[in-house]
Amino acid sequence: DSLVGREVLLVGTIDDPPHVTSSGTRFGVKGRAVKLGSVMVRIDENVRVSFTRPRSDSVTLPLHYGMTLALQGKISRPSDSRNPGEFSEKQYYEANGITLFMLVRGGANVVVLDSTRGSWIMKSIVVPAYEYTIRVIDANTGGEAKEFLKGLLIGERSGISAPTRVAFTNSGVAHVLAVSGSNVVVVAAVFFFLFGLLRFPKWAVVVSSIVALIFYMLVTGSQPPVVRATIVSSIFLLGSLIQVRANPYNSLGVAALTILSVDARQLFDVGFQLSFVAVLSIVYLYPKMNGWISRFRSDTIIRRAVVWTLRVCAVSVAASLGTLPLTAVYFGKVSLIGLLANIFVIPAVGASVILGFVTLMVNTFSPWVAAAYAAVNQLLLDVTLWIIRIAGAAPLAFMDTSRFLAVYSLPFYLALFLLFNLDNRDVAKRFFVMLLVSLNLAVFIPPSTAVAASPGKLRVAFLDVGQGDGAVVELPDGRVMVIDAGPRSDAYNAGDRVVAPFLRRRGISNIDLLVVSHPDDDHLGGVPYLLEHFEVKEVMESGQPTNSRLYRDYSADLVEERCQIDTARSGMAMMGFCNMRLYVLSPGPEFIESDTTVRHLNLNRTSVVLRMQYGDVSFLFTGDAETEAEEEMISRYGPFLKSTLLKVGHHGSRTSSTEEFLDVVQPQYAVISVGRYNRFGHPSPEVLTRLSGLDAEISRTDEEGAIIFESDGKTLTRVDWR
Repeated sequence: DSLVGREVLLVGTIDDPPHVTSSGTRFGVKGRAVKLGSVMVRIDENVRVSFTRPRSDSVTLPLHYGMTLALQGKISRPSDSRNPGEFSEKQYYEANGITLFMLVRGGANVVVLDSTRGSWIMKSIVVPAYEYTIRVIDANTGGEAKEFLKGLLIGERSGISAPTRVAFTNSGVAHVLAVSGSNVVVVAAVFFFLFGLLRFPKWAVVVSSIVALIFYMLVTGSQPPVVRATIVSSIFLLGSLIQVRANPYNSLGVAALTILSVDARQLFDVGFQLSFVAVLSIVYLYPKMNGWISRFRSDTIIRRAVVWTLRVCAVSVAASLGTLPLTAVYFGKVSLIGLLANIFVIPAVGASVILGFVTLMVNTFSPWVAAAYAAVNQLLLDVTLWIIRIAGAAPLAFMDTSRFLAVYSLPFYLALFLLFNLDNRDVAKRFFVMLLVSLNLAVFIPPSTAVAASPGKLRVAFLDVGQGDGAVVELPDGRVMVIDAGPRSDAYNAGDRVVAPFLRRRGISNIDLLVVSHPDDDHLGGVPYLLEHFEVKEVMESGQPTNSRLYRDYSADLVEERCQIDTARSGMAMMGFCNMRLYVLSPGPEFIESDTTVRHLNLNRTSVVLRMQYGDVSFLFTGDAETEAEEEMISRYGPFLKSTLLKVGHHGSRTSSTEEFLDVVQPQYAVISVGRYNRFGHPSPEVLTRLSGLDAEISRTDEEGAIIFESDGKTLTRVDWR
């Protein structure tokens, strides 16, 4: 922990092939030592390094597996969920053995110390094969199809765009993005056929095929689905050699125990769980479903085609049914269109994988012929992606399951087992009783224990959106107000990553009032996402336009969604929200600049400032209002500014929260919405000193994550959501 947030010198060895992306290069380093001040300390940590280089940087660094480097950069740790419903970076990376992140800027901060480390097999065989695959795909495939194919063949998914990932999830075909057991089956079949064609003895064919499988497993990074499929396929191959039919359940058990004996943390990895549950479901459910399908006559070509289609669907249905609870819990949505999409996608992906392997092999002796195979594959991949995008954007493509708890899986699996064993009365009776018991237990578990609301209370959540603002107000009658939605960049959208998951976790699909305090990126950034994915009834904004791309996106969404738009002006009051009254205290018309071509347009002075009164408890939301606006409010409203809770202006900057303003507000609680390790030095020490002098209880999102309060109109209490 002493390393976190500090600039340090790290010495370590690259232990996986570097991934070059549009924003830089990512690679894993086995940390060996770190320099703190003048002292070099030994460490044993797996570090994920992100290396970025400015355009002006002329230093070229061809990074490779096995290089030992001295890296100068800032250390951080994967963060746990900092908001209810948010993805846990910490759990994901710790399950993969990564404990630290490092950001390195510029080639001058990277020094190669040695290039001879690393295993001989990895350096001489595995990594060259990986790099060869990347080169061939880059040379012969273009667009999004190129990144899709990398994901299919070797599990390199970093280049797949965020909208495409969402389309895969919504359409229920996200499983094809991972290197799966089907790839291993293709590799096993190809090599088994080739070695058999060369008339090798059977034992040599089996051993050679297993060696090829292990090699492919290493090239793909030994991902759990590939390890599982490699072990299971090897068991079946060995069984064929000694003429013993392998039991699929035993084979899966051996595969699971082998993986867990190497790394027990894989048990908590989503990919591990999905992989094994999907295969287990197919092994158990598909034979029963196939038995039902076999009752159909197949005496004509059309009927045979129908039976074949049903069998393809049965595999998808079996896997989907088995993994449905896991998908509901981990991803917060379940695809309703996945069955139809998979009818085309699964065969298409299988064909694409085969074409991909053929292209790689043919390219070794005839790049021209390989290009022809790649062209066919390009067309197939483009059509597949087009269908996935259409399916993912279809109305009712998916169902929100963000309030589905893991404990609900028990009655689901019991009901599933009961459904497929109705023909066995004794078994069905036992499972029917167990199902009734589990359903009764589930009734007493609230839909969302971590953030369950207290009835009849107002709830205000200040979300940790990074360096920005985002708050959600829930009224006792169920109406919802959102004030700002954090920043947006190419790599991060607070609306998507923080605000939307929180709303879904709370079971919220409609926003009654969406307030945009002002059009700066760190407040407006996530708003377009909310407009596109939630039913927003009314939008309140300052009316200050800008020329930014973000503002244009926001304006286009307002037109498309046909939202009611209110321009906030000092002196406005909104009534009728339960026992809550909402007052607009700023901006006045004098703060709005109609000429958007002004070079240094100060958007902070246009911030919407709201005072919310609920019984005896009051909240003051100040946006990024600065000294000028504070002075105007003191002059106009005086004692009316006094509030129980103050959302501190401009992330605690010294340009806000003057001593005169705080003396009038007299907050008991002060919330500072600010990003960790931000480059602005927020919050200002002067502001913290002023707040401490008022005996206000200070809470910061950079230190605590989401900060949630509840009020019955008489008192205000802090909610512990973790």
